[in-house]
Amino acid sequence: MNEQESSRAKQAWTYALIMVSVVAVVIVVAGLLRPSPDPELTTLPTTSTTDPDPAAPEDVDIVEEPVDPTAPIPGCETVEPPPTDSGRFSVFTSSSDPSYDNPEFPWFSGPKATAMSNAAVASLPPRAEVEFASPEKSLVFQPVSDLGGAQPEPEGYTYATAALVNDDAKGSVYLQVQKNADPVPACVAGYLDERRTLADGTIVDVHDTWEEVNGSRTLRRSARAYVSDQSWIHATAYDISGDAQQEHSGKIPLAIDDLVRIVSDPGLRVSTPVPPGTPAPSKGCGDSFDDGGPAITREQARRLDTILAAIDLRGRKLPPLQLASYSDDVVCTDLPVSDVTAGLKISITGGQPLPTPERPVPGSSGQREMRTLPDGTVVQTQQSSGSISTTSSPDNSQRETTNSVEVTRPGGTQISVSSSAAVPTTPLSLEDLESIALTDGLEL
Repeated sequence: MNEQESSRAKQAWTYALIMVSVVAVVIVVAGLLRPSPDPELTTLPTTSTTDPDPAAPEDVDIVEEPVDPTAPIPGCETVEPPPTDSGRFSVFTSSSDPSYDNPEFPWFSGPKATAMSNAAVASLPPRAEVEFASPEKSLVFQPVSDLGGAQPEPEGYTYATAALVNDDAKGSVYLQVQKNADPVPACVAGYLDERRTLADGTIVDVHDTWEEVNGSRTLRRSARAYVSDQSWIHATAYDISGDAQQEHSGKIPLAIDDLVRIVSDPGLRVSTPVPPGTPAPSKGCGDSFDDGGPAITREQARRLDTILAAIDLRGRKLPPLQLASYSDDVVCTDLPVSDVTAGLKISITGGQPLPTPERPVPGSSGQREMRTLPDGTVVQTQQSSGSISTTSSPDNSQRETTNSVEVTRPGGTQISVSSSAAVPTTPLSLEDLESIALTDGLEL
């Protein structure tokens, strides 16, 4: 491979960084059923000599904006032709579990993620609003995905994503930050419309384009900053949103200049110090499955927060309710277990049917007890215990007791409250938990 071909191949990989976090597994992004979350993901597909499966999905019809490889690009002295070996598949692995405290990436930490998230939100246009979502979809930078490989430093990045509304434009935004000592990539036709050099020497490539998959067009704008401290900062905005990224508004919520402002913000750079006292991002709560109820709004969650704040928790204060991981119909909050205090978890959802009595299982322990109040509210209680171990001391297990109460209102609101504690600490009593769950006003 000659130097020019090597440069093009490297450029293709540079622009193929992924939009989803990889968690110690191999993921294949095929785009067979719907567009990839990042349509710029382009690596060569594997070939197969087996006969096609008649039950397999049909090939996708992909149309991209035409590229003139001979056209000059403002800010570029030379323009390389686009690579000819790009495909629609990518296979990659993460060499470790994503973590806020990965020693391979000393520039990143939980407080650094919070500082970067705050900077990103502050860089948005005044009228742009991040839609209410769980933390991993609220423009909160996630733990580094370690792709290994590169020397002297491994390849890895942190990313943040969110649905965004700006007046009548609705879509999504994706940010990615990594430390990279490579030289600034060459200008390649079809990958940028302009290369800008800012006053501080930062180079920013911008691109405004579209792609059609089976006749459905997605609009996309991006800015990529290459900073002297080895920060590579990438921001892309789309006109698509929704759980399956199938809602097309036809208007991108961020302009090119908005994206340039974001990627050039010093708060996103790897070398920027973290303000003292900055906390790590709050952990997600709840499970990853919707309960089939109506979507909960930010206003509803804040109203419930006000009610929960009036509950006496013996001096402890609940964090604000947040949507459960990858859910839009469950809000939750929790206080962690410590050596001297019990943990507390609260989740609230709507649209739930009244439960029916469980069939007793002979010889089992920890079954729920159920009763119905005069107003039709169903209260279920349960006590259970078991042994737990930590990742730091897997051989040292502790006995943990959990008390839980679930209250289902006739209107469909369901409040689940549980408390856990390791012996000799005791969890909150069933009576205390029931009092919390039956608090007036905790309804959707």
